[in-house]
Amino acid sequence: MSTTSANERRLRVLLADDHATNRAVVEVILGLIDVDLVQVEDGLQAVNAFKADDFDVVLMDLAMPVMDGLTAIREIRKFEQEHGRHRVPVLAVTANAMSEHVQASRAAGADHHIAKPIIPDLLIGAIIQSTAEAAAAENSAARAQG
Repeated sequence: MSTTSANERRLRVLLADDHATNRAVVEVILGLIDVDLVQVEDGLQAVNAFKADDFDVVLMDLAMPVMDGLTAIREIRKFEQEHGRHRVPVLAVTANAMSEHVQASRAAGADHHIAKPIIPDLLIGAIIQSTAEAAAAENSAARAQG
């Protein structure tokens, strides 16, 4: 199963998680949809990678060393605003699944909140949905400007 046609490029996904096992699980799941995956181990690395490259979606753990995921999400949103960049979907992928965690991730700027252990269909569905919504919003903004 692939998310790309012959004329499209593969989705570029940034994954931030401090646990190698969690990154490996996500890598296997995303192998089902054939993406370009960049992996980092903390929120600061995620922010730096985001600033240095273009991504279609960010998968962000919330509890990480150096810089936690909520702070990283806020920094990504700030960078987008300051540099006039389109809003890239950010999915919080975390063991922190209580309602206050969901609210905190949304308040920080996450588009979806996915609880661990990860259910492959839910993760893939959220990626496809959020990237489609982001593309539609970007196309709408381009039509409004042009």
